[in-house]
Amino acid sequence: MTTGRDAEEPYRVRTGAVWYLVDPTFPSAAIEPGDIVVVYPVSGDAVVAILGKRPGPDGPTWVFATQQGERFEVAANDIGTVHLATVDEIP
Repeated sequence: MTTGRDAEEPYRVRTGAVWYLVDPTFPSAAIEPGDIVVVYPVSGDAVVAILGKRPGPDGPTWVFATQQGERFEVAANDIGTVHLATVDEIP
């Protein structure tokens, strides 16, 4: 079964009532704080989140927020990949 984790072309995902257009070809290094992303952990389910902070000199964790504003952190070595997403206005 193919998942978005391995996608090579844009795809759509839905969380709740909101659809997102996801672009796996957008360089993850160019994703910036405030961008909506789909986070694929090394193991477990993907989640749509807002990027807060990438790993850096002050810590080896990614910081995200849920759409409801709840902050959470994921260790850099627990992230499989991150894809850029945008709200898809087409139902």
